[in-house]
Amino acid sequence: MELSRQQIRTIMYYEFHSKLRATECHQKMCESLGINTVSYDTVEVWFWKLKAGNFDIEDEPHSGHPIEVDCEQLKQIIDQDRNLSTLTIASELDVCQKTIVITLKFINLTFKFNHWVSHELTAEDKRKRKAACLALLRDQRKEKPVMKNGCTTTIQAVKEGGQHLGNQQAQLQDEP
Repeated sequence: MELSRQQIRTIMYYEFHSKLRATECHQKMCESLGINTVSYDTVEVWFWKLKAGNFDIEDEPHSGHPIEVDCEQLKQIIDQDRNLSTLTIASELDVCQKTIVITLKFINLTFKFNHWVSHELTAEDKRKRKAACLALLRDQRKEKPVMKNGCTTTIQAVKEGGQHLGNQQAQLQDEP
């Protein structure tokens, strides 16, 4: 069960008003919600805020670039030009490059062969991949290399009589 930041802070707020200390609150949360739910340092910071009388559990506004990007706007920009770099997109949307990278992963796009492509294969891509694999398997079955007495030949050549193999073919037939 994944809890949001506000839900975790609400639990800390409740435990603070239940007169628990930060260490007890952290231990109780880890036992009931899982060890990686919240760190002790986070619980301690929020207990300091609550002791100071700051009971607002929402994130405070931060300065700098916004941390969220409109996914639809990002998709439109990439649809217009699939060769744009993350740095160019970031400067166009006035956000940091890391935000663009994270959002692109979220909407399943990756930069391959000098343009943005979907992580997921389309039905046409799946069909092409299946055809290529079947062709490779078919070709591999036709010419399987065989190693006998240090000589490399192919099963197909042996089956066809392999006139060009000479003594090698005779050696292959003589051995069990």
